[in-house]
Amino acid sequence: MPFPLRHASTSAFVALLLSGAAAAQNCGTASLGLVPLDDLKEGDYLGLEGGLYPGRSNDCPTDHLLAGRDRSRAIVPLDASGAPAADGVIGVAAIGMSFTAQVFNACANLAALDSEVPRSLHFASLCGAGEDLEEIRDPNDDYWTVTVPAQLVAAGITAEQVQVAWILEGTPRQTLPFPDHVEQTAGYWVEVLHIVQQTFPNVKLAFLTPLYWQGYSLITPATEPYYYEQAWSVRSVVERQLAQDPELEWDASRGPVRSPWVAWGPYLWSDGVEPRSDGLFLDCTDFSPDGGHLGDGGMEKLGARLHHFLKSHRACTRWSILRGSSPAERMADVEVIGVGTPGTQGVPRLCGDSLPTIPHAEPYSLLVRDSVPRGRGLILLGDTLLPGSGLPFAGGTLRVEADLTLPVTFDLQGNGVLEVGEIPDDPALWAMSFYAQLIAFDRRGLDGRFTLSAAIELRLGD
Repeated sequence: MPFPLRHASTSAFVALLLSGAAAAQNCGTASLGLVPLDDLKEGDYLGLEGGLYPGRSNDCPTDHLLAGRDRSRAIVPLDASGAPAADGVIGVAAIGMSFTAQVFNACANLAALDSEVPRSLHFASLCGAGEDLEEIRDPNDDYWTVTVPAQLVAAGITAEQVQVAWILEGTPRQTLPFPDHVEQTAGYWVEVLHIVQQTFPNVKLAFLTPLYWQGYSLITPATEPYYYEQAWSVRSVVERQLAQDPELEWDASRGPVRSPWVAWGPYLWSDGVEPRSDGLFLDCTDFSPDGGHLGDGGMEKLGARLHHFLKSHRACTRWSILRGSSPAERMADVEVIGVGTPGTQGVPRLCGDSLPTIPHAEPYSLLVRDSVPRGRGLILLGDTLLPGSGLPFAGGTLRVEADLTLPVTFDLQGNGVLEVGEIPDDPALWAMSFYAQLIAFDRRGLDGRFTLSAAIELRLGD
């Protein structure tokens, strides 16, 4: 192995505070057992397949990604009138509600301290309390006629200088069953994109993010899994642009432009305290007392995810980092491969503890969940997969061609940790992936001896 291995709205919130109802979050619902959309590579959710993009993939289709990257060539500093200017700014605007502002401002704070981010980049939080998709789909709403103009002035930029939009949004009221509310909400997204295109004449790119986990919330009208389900609304919008829907046309050579070029922004939903394959989770300590707005911990976690996204997504790196910085131009990620086999507590899971970035100064660890209480197992590590579809084993499939096989033990909950060391700032790692899979000793496995986790791919990147 190339790197060393070792053993709602503000008014609603105020009303809750005054009534005393916001004394603590609804921490009783720690998770729902749902698979985040980007980890749902096999199976489906109530008839809809997983993955951020078509074909159960989390990777933006190559043609669309290259089109976005090419479009980003035109993103240059602009003066107040929208004309290119060496001393101008590149406006990156957040569109949405107070939840949006919290994540965006945390990202902007990180960017201000980051020497790789150009000083021409100007982060403008154009957010308003309680401004959900149902509100802002109306171009005559106060959000567009009052809030956005005022926030532009406060940010010190003009609408003509905004070239990139990040939109974290959702609908708070559940009026239709799944999947009907998915398409209704997708329609709202399209209407908002029309307004974004009209409001910011030089906007080139828009990145869409649905709401994060709301299972602790005391202020959002609907409960989970409603907000989990809204991720399919974003995917529907992206798929419609991929299919060249005229309502989402961004290329003037094909017809009237109605929308910016669109792709997924960072996907931030996690099943409460249960870590995703890339280690992201949100517990009660990550939220403010209302359970919907983030506390300092949540803002730090999600702001870092947005910061990482803007610095490493290939449609961003031409304008979001100084030339010569972050040469990999590859987003660090963890991808699930295949499926595991059931045992004592169902199918055990293997995940990373964070994004596998280069460098990673803290020791990187692999986490085991839902295996055998007080049990033990082996984690296979390697830089290639076994040929073909893998090797049949324990009623499932081994996928990893192991360079190392390391022991791991589990606690009373069947959870375990294996520290695999730091990831150095080594150019040899820039385009590499590593793979891992768990074999647990489990008499309740399909063969009476073992259970397997799905394999995971650790994509090292910026």
